[in-house]
Amino acid sequence: MNTDDLEKKLDSLNMPKVPAMQHQIPAKLAILNAKKSARATLWLMMIPVLMLGSALVQTWFHVNLPPWVWLQKNGQHWPTWIRFGIFALVVIVIPLVVVFLNLLSIIWLQYDRKQRVLHISVRIRLFNIIIIIIAGLFALLFIGHTIAEYMQNGG
Repeated sequence: MNTDDLEKKLDSLNMPKVPAMQHQIPAKLAILNAKKSARATLWLMMIPVLMLGSALVQTWFHVNLPPWVWLQKNGQHWPTWIRFGIFALVVIVIPLVVVFLNLLSIIWLQYDRKQRVLHISVRIRLFNIIIIIIAGLFALLFIGHTIAEYMQNGG
């Protein structure tokens, strides 16, 4: 078989007609890298864990550890709004930031200009989802505690 015969056979083949965009997979981009986000947010979650861990160690074992002891010694001289601000930052804001950063790392966005549609996909990354659940429960626990204390004091 020579090349002319081969070219004729190839030209005579019936090929299905497929639109050009149908077989291409569109690129979806995550806003943040999931692994780096998980690592960074674990370090960020160490702040409230250390704070509450040192408070629990002092309560249960009567051993004074630095973050909690510093707040106890110096906190009584601070105005109430500063003490509440530190509490809210450590046990509510930081965990909510952790949840937000991990959500951004597993959510993929793609905007279709022709149809004016924003496609949102969630990539199942177990480690990031576990961090989201733990930090979210942590924040919700203390948000609920703060609301209950406010209601109890006649808020």
